[in-house]
Amino acid sequence: YKAVVSTQSTGDGTGVITFDDFVHFLDGLQKECLEVEFNEYAKGSGRIQETDFTELLLSRTLLSEMEKDKYRGRISTRSGVDSGISFFQYSQFMNLLNDIHDLEIALRMYQIAKKPVTQEEFQRAVKVCTGTPLDDKMVKLTFKIFDEDGDGHLGHEEFMKVMKNRIRSRGTVNVEIPPKSWRAFRKCVHERMMVAAI
Repeated sequence: YKAVVSTQSTGDGTGVITFDDFVHFLDGLQKECLEVEFNEYAKGSGRIQETDFTELLLSRTLLSEMEKDKYRGRISTRSGVDSGISFFQYSQFMNLLNDIHDLEIALRMYQIAKKPVTQEEFQRAVKVCTGTPLDDKMVKLTFKIFDEDGDGHLGHEEFMKVMKNRIRSRGTVNVEIPPKSWRAFRKCVHERMMVAAI
């Protein structure tokens, strides 16, 4: 993330960065990664279709093609007029990954109480966990993908499986990491740990 690195770097690798600056750096890096993903499907239009969103959601998971086809099938049969999804809507949904463990606990409460998770309840859980309501279009789209039998209730185990699978495989699906990169990384970590121990 060029903006922070260029202001914090001293050129010799000894610069100091504050915690707040580091959080800002990570936020910026995450946003840039999401923009790259989004623009691959938007192709300059500024919007992606619901089917594109579903592909993006499933693309960085280790689910089998058979499992992915189940979700693709739902979205293709349940989509009506598709006005598209903006980058703001896409990034807002993907940022749920940052609070996914809190959201999982909230949704599990509904399961324990044997209470179905409706769109309204899902929206409430998201707002409690993230502090911000999810765009209504994205709530409806979530239910199109994860409402298994079309009864208006979220299949929250399916939802959590896909979301957590995406976290586990973030950036690692079909990526070859050269051995030299690992060696350099391990050497750097070792050196920093030695300095911290002094």
